[in-house]
Amino acid sequence: MLYPLTNPKHDSRVSNQETKSISHITSNDGYIGGRVYMIASPIGSFSDITLRALEVMKSVDYIICEDTRQTIKLTRKYNINKKLISLHQHSSEAKLNFVIEELKNGRSIACLSDGGTPNLSDPGAKLNELAIKNDIKIIPVPGPSPLLALISVAPFACSDFRFLGFFPKKKGREKLAREISGLKYPVFFFESPKRVRKTISFLKEKIPHKKLLIGRELTKVFEEILVLDLFNVTDDNINRIPEKGEFVLAIFS
Repeated sequence: MLYPLTNPKHDSRVSNQETKSISHITSNDGYIGGRVYMIASPIGSFSDITLRALEVMKSVDYIICEDTRQTIKLTRKYNINKKLISLHQHSSEAKLNFVIEELKNGRSIACLSDGGTPNLSDPGAKLNELAIKNDIKIIPVPGPSPLLALISVAPFACSDFRFLGFFPKKKGREKLAREISGLKYPVFFFESPKRVRKTISFLKEKIPHKKLLIGRELTKVFEEILVLDLFNVTDDNINRIPEKGEFVLAIFS
């Protein structure tokens, strides 16, 4: 049986037994304490931040972020004077529990990654999990995403696609290449500037019948968007790709 996203504590159609097995993320009432806003932040140009994101950041008690040194650049540009707290994949349970306790006590918190959407190959999942367990309301504030930015300029339909996160460094690369070889839909992934040339060379060797869409430094001053035919691409072509900046790529037919 399915129910809309109302709080089960206030829905007479949901039995007590069902209540125990259903976690609802958003509702108008029945939640404890403050709110946590998952905010998409600029991936390059600060102008890509949404008006709603700025309004939320100005209204909350704290801003938690992946790296305070990066987020402070954004808050200073828009004159947002809020306490910044770092929270990332290596943060301790104690720090996570501190944030949850602050939320329980009525504090509202904005959560940002260094760039893009939280929980998309960025921190966010653990905070969301603990918030749901503690009946704390989570509110998405959508906006910039390197994945969606590249999709918007892709020369192929993206009604069906796969996203890998970061391409595997070693383990599973061969198997993944075999899987991708026979796929009809595109496969998107992130890659670090230090590995991007090696990864393109690997793909040229393993799936030469495919093409590659590359987005580098999207929305920034030195933005580049390239399309490579892996069969025809040369080592010289690959070596000309700068090993600088943020990369998002797509393999397609």
